[in-house]
Amino acid sequence: MDVPYSLGLHEIAPDTYAYLQPDGSWGLSNAGLIVSGDEAVLVDTLFTVPLTRDLLAAVDEALPHVTIGTLVNSHNDGDHWWGNQLLPDAEIIASEAAAADMRGEHLHAVLAAPGDLPLPRVVQRMRKVFDFSGITPNLPSRTFSGELELTVGRRTVRLIEVGYAHTRGDVLVHVPDAGVLFTGDLLFIGGHPVVHSGRIGNWIAACDLILGLDAETIVPGHGPVVGKAEVRRFRTYLERVREHGVSAHGAGLSVLEAAREMDLAGFTDLADPERLVLNLGAVYRELNGDGTPGELDLMVLLDEFDEPRLAPRPAAKVAGDVLALAGGLESTVRQLFGGGDAGPLEGFPVPNVLAVIGHHPDLLAHLAPLLAQLNQGLIPPRARELAILRTAHRSGSPYEWRHHVRLGALVGLTGPEIARVPAGPDHPGWNEDDRTLLRAVDELHDAHALSTGTWQALVARHREPQVLELLALVGTYRMIAGILNSCRVPIDPWLAGAAA
Repeated sequence: MDVPYSLGLHEIAPDTYAYLQPDGSWGLSNAGLIVSGDEAVLVDTLFTVPLTRDLLAAVDEALPHVTIGTLVNSHNDGDHWWGNQLLPDAEIIASEAAAADMRGEHLHAVLAAPGDLPLPRVVQRMRKVFDFSGITPNLPSRTFSGELELTVGRRTVRLIEVGYAHTRGDVLVHVPDAGVLFTGDLLFIGGHPVVHSGRIGNWIAACDLILGLDAETIVPGHGPVVGKAEVRRFRTYLERVREHGVSAHGAGLSVLEAAREMDLAGFTDLADPERLVLNLGAVYRELNGDGTPGELDLMVLLDEFDEPRLAPRPAAKVAGDVLALAGGLESTVRQLFGGGDAGPLEGFPVPNVLAVIGHHPDLLAHLAPLLAQLNQGLIPPRARELAILRTAHRSGSPYEWRHHVRLGALVGLTGPEIARVPAGPDHPGWNEDDRTLLRAVDELHDAHALSTGTWQALVARHREPQVLELLALVGTYRMIAGILNSCRVPIDPWLAGAAA
């Protein structure tokens, strides 16, 4: 079932609903609702009282006859239970391990405290975005270990404790008659996950458990509703993190060095890459066997992860230098720097990639005409952006990916099309033109040359100058990705939401 990833309540199976909160980043979690007659089970509340109030209002508007008699908290993260107080009459169920962690929870008070506090930037951003006032913890009234079967009207709901994966008390909520699974934070889609008190090996085992359940519609804790293909990809990510962590630990790298050096090829579309520090730290903690590094120590490193090797130069200085060096490029520079020529960057600040390359004004002055040619050339805009997105993905460049998610959407790439770019040319959703283009990008990445079959398929669809331009396009954006990755160019703040 194709469920749109938009804010609000969505029916994902008969009498079974998901409440989604794009873009699924820090604090923007999902919830679920299972209905039978006038009875309902709610899976998780949200990060704040106002957000949970919006959730319950959406339920009341769509299903005014329904009473939520049972609330299941999938684990102890605040964005899945700090709204519990708005359901004072419901039975609240969680695993015993999750409930124990909830009892010692005081983070909401820190987040609601007035004034400036010495907190990591990501936590400071959450304090600005969310209203944490008025939270009164409402703890579970019933706990369990292992499995628990609930009855809602005529329906059966299975609670399956997994534990020590994302946290030590994670619970899956399985609705067998609908083929639906609510995973809580055992599944993140569209962003890097977070290992808190869990272990990656157990999380991989949890993925295997999910894949073995009779459920084809899966609601993650964060991100859009998906199927089992996305669970398999998520499992691959966890394996990659574990393998890299073990290798980096053995080589004597610090957690921060390991996070910065991890090859993200295949996962550049994932938002919140700073979470690698927490995830690799969890691998190190397990290998060390002494509880170090602790999660609070790792949180401090999140800010350092984002530090660029080469900071962007001031925008006005870069633009002025380039114009001085290349007097015939006024129009190109205005477009690249958002100065008024109806180009894709008009009205936006100077992108950090140009401000970093601007440390070498001669290079940027000569690169500008090539970028302008490639972005206004012979390749149709949709095909161009599809090729660049695949290049960004294969090159492991989150920055390049984020920029071209936005630009791709402007020229007609749909959300589902962008979301399947990581799957490559073999995904059944592509037509032959798109599949040929994606295969060409992969061959240039893997072998630095096109195969005979791909060349013939391209020249059958495009003129030779267009094929030459495609070769230059892929090569240029691989080069740009290398600059971005090596200099650790920070993603522009105005692109924060541009992730598929």
